[in-house]
Amino acid sequence: CSQSDADKDKETQTNQAENDKKESADSASDDLMTPYGKYPETIEIHTAKRSSPSPNFAEGDTVDNNAMTRYIQDKINVKTVVDWEVEASEYANKLSLMIASDSLPDMFTLSSDNYLIYKQLVDNGMLADLTDAYDKCAGKYMKDVFASFDNKNLEPYKEDGKLYGIAGGRYGYEHDILWLRQDWLEECGLELPKTVDDIKHILTVFKEKNPGGKNVGMVLSALDPAGGYSSMYAATPIFEAYGATPKTWIKDKNGDIVYGSVMPEMKEGLKVLADWYKEGLIDKQFPTRTAGGAVDAVWNGSQSGVAFAPWWFCYTMGELPKNNPDAKVVPVNAPLDSQGKFNAVWPGPSGDVVLINKKYAHPEAVVKMLNCEYDMWRGFDPEGAKLIKPNRDANVDWGYMFPTSVNLEYSDIIPNVGLLAKNYVDKGLLEGAPTATEMDKEMAKDAKNYADTKSLDGMGWIHYHGRYLASNLVNKPEVNLIYPEFSFTTESMADLKPNLDTLESTAFLQIITGEKPVDYFDEFVKQWYAQGGETVTKEVRDMVKAK
Repeated sequence: CSQSDADKDKETQTNQAENDKKESADSASDDLMTPYGKYPETIEIHTAKRSSPSPNFAEGDTVDNNAMTRYIQDKINVKTVVDWEVEASEYANKLSLMIASDSLPDMFTLSSDNYLIYKQLVDNGMLADLTDAYDKCAGKYMKDVFASFDNKNLEPYKEDGKLYGIAGGRYGYEHDILWLRQDWLEECGLELPKTVDDIKHILTVFKEKNPGGKNVGMVLSALDPAGGYSSMYAATPIFEAYGATPKTWIKDKNGDIVYGSVMPEMKEGLKVLADWYKEGLIDKQFPTRTAGGAVDAVWNGSQSGVAFAPWWFCYTMGELPKNNPDAKVVPVNAPLDSQGKFNAVWPGPSGDVVLINKKYAHPEAVVKMLNCEYDMWRGFDPEGAKLIKPNRDANVDWGYMFPTSVNLEYSDIIPNVGLLAKNYVDKGLLEGAPTATEMDKEMAKDAKNYADTKSLDGMGWIHYHGRYLASNLVNKPEVNLIYPEFSFTTESMADLKPNLDTLESTAFLQIITGEKPVDYFDEFVKQWYAQGGETVTKEVRDMVKAK
């Protein structure tokens, strides 16, 4: 028998309603997969943080309730929840425990030094595929920034064509430079140094005359004294002045690819540091200053006037003028090598990377959060920029405030903003950086305000030293950039590198402090090769050769 017309009409209406409902759901889903697709109901994203010794938040704000997290929630309806935070030195260990117990947060950030943890996660199928999320939700600024790196920053986080992490590009010119207390130099009648011997002379006079009344000598990192690219309180430029490149794979004099920390030239730098430590020119307590912020406190407390750090040291020492308004600081390209060049290593392509737990239902949320963070921070959204400005003026720890902690900057941003600040301070012209954002122009204005008024209010002191002085050092003719031959990970590094890194840092610390003689470096090199270095070196050479 046939259906009645009424039954057919009812069936047609039901089918149409179901189709309309499906189309509506599909439309809502499509809207969500856009750079600013707002969720109809608040969703939470749980994350973890490296703690900050100086967050500088506005009163009442916290790491997961501040101007930025509130802005993000308002824009896309994503609420940030920080499940746990630990000191930076313990962060990787904590994540490893989370991996073992399969209890990772929804979102977390790794530094490029923790690439092996990423490999462990992806190999065990614990990360969300972000390919579609990035393609559909990444905003124009993010894609333009990554294009300035030829998208090489994302390559290490692709597996079989799928993207598993959003990594900021590790832009160049973040190498270590020498920072000095200029007021101490003037008090002691000293000139800016050029050579290793010049720096030793300054340290010796500072020890004898004790400017400031509590000088302990040059500060140095106990965790990583030889450093590498963009290290902090490490003596990397000392080694580079002798032709060595700590933690960097380069070609030696014979054209062979070698790991810079085992180059014979490293021994010269270690001898210098060992002699300085023995003579009391390096902080005698540096081996014990391993807690977060411990070395910062020495510098900001005017107990030292000599340190190696990148241009962004200006932010770390933001407490110095508050503690001592008369303090003056100057950055220098020093020491130079025997040819009068300031050697500086170029980085690998990727900086910090944000990853998403495969179990999380909204992996695209992290890409939208990145859009919102930089709309606010860089000034693309005027209203958001107005909300965040008091935090920037207070030198907020942006990496701690940002839910993702990932930096998005053009590859040439440092020399460009340095030139922008220089043109404005020296000539009153706000030009010179074609990719400059409103934030960059604000920094140039801050630098000029300090140059004109010497006011310690706001960010003038910091941006004058970091942008006008330090960022412009990279444009000097003595800078000799050294490009690494290899910046990724080999098959065996996951098993071998942790032990090799510990062997290296321990040996260097023992030599510098005199626990071992300088000639122990030769024994260290033998151990390094025997304990896996030979295997890793062969893999690196084979991978470079296969390109």
